[in-house]
Amino acid sequence: MLDKELLAYIKDKKYYLYLTVIFNILGLFVSLFITASLIYMIFSFINNKIDNAIYCILFSLLFIVLKVVLTTLTNNYTNKLANYVVYKLRNDTYNKFLALNTNMPFSVSEIAQLSTEGIEQLRLYYSNYLPSFFYAMIAPLILFVIFVFFDFVVALIYLLCIPLIPLSIILVSKWAKKIFNKYWNIYLGLGDSFLDNVKGMKELKIFLYDKKREAEMKEKSEEFRKITMKVLVMQLYSVSIMDLVAYGGAAIGIVFSLIALENGMSWYYALFIILVGAEFFLPLRRLGSAFHVAMNGATAGKKVIKLLKQEEQKRTVSLEDKIVNVSLNNVSYNYLNKSNILNNINIDFNIGLYSIVGVSGSGKSTMAKILANVLTDYSGNIKINNDLEIKDILLKDYYKKVAYIANNTYMMNKSIKEEFLFYNENLNEREMWKLLDLVKMSDVIKRSGGLDFVIKDSASNISGGEKQRLIIAYYLAKDYDFYIFDEATSNIDSESELIIVDIIKKLAKDKIVLNITHRLKNVLASNYIYFIADNKIKEEGNPNDLLKTNSKFKELYDMQQQLEVIK
Repeated sequence: MLDKELLAYIKDKKYYLYLTVIFNILGLFVSLFITASLIYMIFSFINNKIDNAIYCILFSLLFIVLKVVLTTLTNNYTNKLANYVVYKLRNDTYNKFLALNTNMPFSVSEIAQLSTEGIEQLRLYYSNYLPSFFYAMIAPLILFVIFVFFDFVVALIYLLCIPLIPLSIILVSKWAKKIFNKYWNIYLGLGDSFLDNVKGMKELKIFLYDKKREAEMKEKSEEFRKITMKVLVMQLYSVSIMDLVAYGGAAIGIVFSLIALENGMSWYYALFIILVGAEFFLPLRRLGSAFHVAMNGATAGKKVIKLLKQEEQKRTVSLEDKIVNVSLNNVSYNYLNKSNILNNINIDFNIGLYSIVGVSGSGKSTMAKILANVLTDYSGNIKINNDLEIKDILLKDYYKKVAYIANNTYMMNKSIKEEFLFYNENLNEREMWKLLDLVKMSDVIKRSGGLDFVIKDSASNISGGEKQRLIIAYYLAKDYDFYIFDEATSNIDSESELIIVDIIKKLAKDKIVLNITHRLKNVLASNYIYFIADNKIKEEGNPNDLLKTNSKFKELYDMQQQLEVIK
């Protein structure tokens, strides 16, 4: 019931755990003293020893204060342990994320879920379950030694009932582990699918795939509902079993205590055993209650540990020559627990403009991320200049040559000038204004205060189209060889869209430019178009040829044109 990997993760702060257990044990002794003082107070009142009774009351109050202090210390150190784990895990997860360049066993949205809710579940594992586990092993033995002084048979009866609780936990644990593992896999996959569908909602509507995706989401949601109900049923059964064992064991102990009382045990000894007997079972009962949360946290923790143990890819190849060719040979890719997103893709990019179109979820953006060297765990090979495999190229060299521009590219909370210098530290102000002219943003920036104009967080003080044009200006500040536009004109105004499309055309004169978009009218200037469906290239060719044939591309193009007229 203890995971060695998760336990080893706190090796530098194990003393927090030890202190918590020690304070719990001291709290147990304080509770015993309080019970003994109250019983002796009753004994003193019965025997008319009022002074002794008053002393007992004062001692009880003192012990109660001490109990509060010990409880506060226990909570303090469990919180310190939990905060340390949460901080360390999130920090390590973030650093590993960067080191792996998102080449991970989970998608980005899954990592986000694990690093938030998953790690919060682990907080409970370290702060609640672990201290409860060690205390639950020690407390019954302490009580057994104390009870032996009163009556050996009663002490033995209590001790023999104790293993029934961990036995019930062990019986449930295998079932629970299997269910929680399946629960997390479905949960992470559902979140990932939901995020993908929301991001691609516009495309799904345009390509008439929204109903199909809706049905898929309903099916996945129903699967998640069923596994959630299994988790709840398992927890209910487990809690019921532990309650039966705990309270049943306490009842058996009371019966034997009363038998011992009849056989000559002092009434105050019998009363002490009866009042304290529940402490035999309560630690393990609390452990059982924490067990389900712990199993959930441990399952999430194992997935986080899996990420942290992922080997970082070794890159040794330099890239100095200009990129004039990119070729994909039998490239396939699948996300965790999903069938192939891309299946045997063969494409050859040379200097010019290429476009990839298709429905949301067909693999377009996945291909863009592979070409951007973000996803590297694909099969097949991708060569630069017919020679270098991209996953072997040093990232610093690759990103000097390749620009990846998405519709949600991050913009820093800096001035226009600072942002330009971030992309190219040698850029002067005249060159900055020239680039702003190119993207038709110079007038907007002049009205806003010039190059010292600061873009707010999330670019909230400019429009979506203006943000996208600025981002392109920043990327134009460096002389890239290969530009990847991933839905760069999505959800922006028509003026900005026309400006960006015009820039893409100009770049393609001496660069390799890949334009991924659902707006089919924006790909008509392409040298070559690839239409992806069912994770494969279904159609390809130049725009004129595709529009002359009875192609799926022509069908969707005509449909979009009709929708534009209706608008």
